[in-house]
Amino acid sequence: MASNKNSPAMCDTCGFVYPHRVMKLNSYHMVTCPTCWEGAYDFKNHPQNKVPDVRDDPTIRNPRPDTGGRNLLWETAAVNWEDEDKRWQSV
Repeated sequence: MASNKNSPAMCDTCGFVYPHRVMKLNSYHMVTCPTCWEGAYDFKNHPQNKVPDVRDDPTIRNPRPDTGGRNLLWETAAVNWEDEDKRWQSV
């Protein structure tokens, strides 16, 4: 254990020597210099290692009434193909 605050320490990543007081210990227990230290992106604090917020929002914004006839049976639908052709010609 070093007793002087200016004692040298070697960075485990790049190998440069810095004063021991500026070195930081990352989540892999490696002594790193300020240049090599990942900061917020070490093993414990990386965003991919956090649980995502997957709460479901059940509200429906701008709801519309169902007037499209999606629940009609084929036999009860009153669709005449000739009427459809005339409607598209007027567009």
